[in-house]
Amino acid sequence: MMNAFARSLVHAAALAAMTYPAIGVWAHDSVDHELEAARVESMQQATSALLATLTDEQRATAVGALDDNEIRTGWSNLPVSMAPRSGLVVADMSSDQRRALHAMMSSALSSQGYLKSATIMWHEDVLREMFDAMLAGIPDSDPRKAEGLAFADNYDTEKFFVTIFGNPESADWGWLVTGHHFAANFTVSDGKIAFTPMFLGANPQVVQEGRYAGWQLLQHEADKALALLASLDEPQRARTVVSAEVASNIFAGPGNQSSHETAFGIRASELNAFQRRLLDGLLDEYLGDASDEAARRQRAAIEADGPDELRFAWWGATDAPRGRYMFRVQGPSVLIDYVREPSPGGEYNHVHSIMRDPSNDYGSGWLERHYQEAHQQ
Repeated sequence: MMNAFARSLVHAAALAAMTYPAIGVWAHDSVDHELEAARVESMQQATSALLATLTDEQRATAVGALDDNEIRTGWSNLPVSMAPRSGLVVADMSSDQRRALHAMMSSALSSQGYLKSATIMWHEDVLREMFDAMLAGIPDSDPRKAEGLAFADNYDTEKFFVTIFGNPESADWGWLVTGHHFAANFTVSDGKIAFTPMFLGANPQVVQEGRYAGWQLLQHEADKALALLASLDEPQRARTVVSAEVASNIFAGPGNQSSHETAFGIRASELNAFQRRLLDGLLDEYLGDASDEAARRQRAAIEADGPDELRFAWWGATDAPRGRYMFRVQGPSVLIDYVREPSPGGEYNHVHSIMRDPSNDYGSGWLERHYQEAHQQ
């Protein structure tokens, strides 16, 4: 039997499923190459416009080779002092250059994806404000105070880095924007757009106090997964829940590309029609962070793999979860992980989320190149 919390999730998801069709309907359409070509042209123009604003010195920092494995995979979710980044840092950009950077990002992302990305970047200043307030309560004589003050500089909306790979006027090129809790990788190859891996995170996930109290980041991802979990009957749940604990080495973050090699969870073909719509809605939430054209192409690849290859898995608490948990959507053309981690204060209000394409991260399948990520703790 479902509790009241679970019933409310399923009810909300049912209304959404009745009102808004899932992107899965695109499976019956071919990729619109004319629209995708127009999107690529827009991305090329925006990226070239950013490059045009840079000085020669900045350009040398911001431009890399498409086959530079170390730089292309040199993103992280960690603070910058713990995982130094390559590329041109926002702090060294003029106002004109910052506007050009955001125009480049918005040309590739949907309005939803751009707002998530920009909010995560802005959220670093919120985290800094909270961190400073915590440090203010520590006596100056306490050695933790000096350590904390040094580390606080990590939390800064200007500490995000951009690298452009190759020439955006050519057939094959890409860009990376990365910083704490964020990495967006876009690749264009012969008119096709890839947007994985994409990492989004937040700490705190829900702001608890102050002028921004109540603000939530990455909440819809969790709500849609919880609704799907709540809709499962006991036999289905037994096939979905892998463990009551979250394994520390499962999350497919930087350096963990091999995480997709083990299949977990229930197959989409084992879900009923309503549950399939819930799963489609969860996929939509992630695909919808990219432009319609890029999302349509990715959805077509997922659909082509078939429902026997697509799975949903869960780790951790399942009853109105308030502790640590993780879910995964997994198939040959998609790997989505979302994990709720403990915050420094001990509460579970810190989330990491990633979408990958095991067959084509960094556009590797199209470029016929292998990009091996360095492991980062």
